[in-house]
Amino acid sequence: MKKLTANWGLKLASLIFAVIVWFLVTNINDPIISVRYTNVPVTIKNGNLITEKGQVYTVLDNSDTINSVTIYAPRTVIDSLSQSNVVATADIQNLSSLNTVSIDIQTNKYSDKIDRFVLSSDVVKLNVERKASKSLALSATTSGSLADGYVIGDVTTEQNMVRISGPESFVNSVYRAAVDVDVTGFTSNIGTDADIVLYDVDGNAMDLSQSGVSMNIKTVRANVQILETKYVPINLTITGAPVAGYVLTGEVDVDPLQVLIAGRSSAIAAVSAINVESEELDVTGINSNLSKTIDLKEFLPSGVVFGDPDFSGTVSIIVHVAPILERTYEVDIRNISVENNIEGYNVYVDDTEYDRVSLTLYGLKSNLDEVSASSLRGTVDVNSILRDNGLEELKPGTYSAMVTWNYGDSVYQNNPISVYVVVEEKE
Repeated sequence: MKKLTANWGLKLASLIFAVIVWFLVTNINDPIISVRYTNVPVTIKNGNLITEKGQVYTVLDNSDTINSVTIYAPRTVIDSLSQSNVVATADIQNLSSLNTVSIDIQTNKYSDKIDRFVLSSDVVKLNVERKASKSLALSATTSGSLADGYVIGDVTTEQNMVRISGPESFVNSVYRAAVDVDVTGFTSNIGTDADIVLYDVDGNAMDLSQSGVSMNIKTVRANVQILETKYVPINLTITGAPVAGYVLTGEVDVDPLQVLIAGRSSAIAAVSAINVESEELDVTGINSNLSKTIDLKEFLPSGVVFGDPDFSGTVSIIVHVAPILERTYEVDIRNISVENNIEGYNVYVDDTEYDRVSLTLYGLKSNLDEVSASSLRGTVDVNSILRDNGLEELKPGTYSAMVTWNYGDSVYQNNPISVYVVVEEKE
């Protein structure tokens, strides 16, 4: 007993020294160090406590991601950890009146040996509001440019509605839902899965990443019809005749003169013109220009559409009608010659009684203006003289002969003109 208590002071000092040595050795071999991890996600627990009340929550300012987490622990612990061992949670049961939830940070191993955590942020900020839903009609658009000679036909989606759910303020701000297909360079029909985009009333695409909005479908099959094009003229069929004393001038104003049509290659290859036959183009009994606006859609062949989206399909038509005028020309009798003369005879127009004949022509003013007395030429045919007078051979004498004039087809005469023709036998 005396041996145990002898030199107790020295023994106590030895024990204290041993503890100090152990502590120093331990800290030298396994000191406290730190490691820093970035962008650590936070798992939100018990979110049903909000959703069961008919509400939804969205995370504000990306606060469900911690920018940096620094862990202090012994070296041996730090060396065995990775970011996947860091577990951050925010329990909705701890939701504050300011709609914030404290972040709990742990490691899934060696948690009892962690000295401490230092977080760049320690709360998740939420927006909590009533849940709303609505259905939107899906529209489809195209962007980009097709190859030359092609246009967009029908653009359709295989589903025409999308249902969205989420925070009431966000859902109420959604104005429309649409998909867009890039058609750049295409020459044949397109079928593709396109992402559905939500737009506000100003046409701005809405960011869904932090909105808390869900959609029953996020993509939809979109089909774009690509049609070949070509220009064709418009052919009109004018029927009937104007009132007596008036004629069609032959001038027809058509605006536009040609239209761009579109369709499958085989369909438009068979179309050389748009042929318009309509009761609207009947000029029977009129005495002025006929003006009509006609919708060409009903005259398009099957499988063919208009290729210009800005073209309404209507064409303006003016059929010109003008009165028939009468004009008399005093023609020098020397302008009348003899043709088909017979050898051995002199045949000439008798000018002893008169040196001019009056020729009355009828026609449009523009056509009559092209005729002058000096330009008119007439002929008498010896063969006609023989025939009209029942002669088998030409005999000397004076005969009445009909004059044929050179006024052409644009004007006409109602009454024939005759002159006297002298036939003399050559000496």
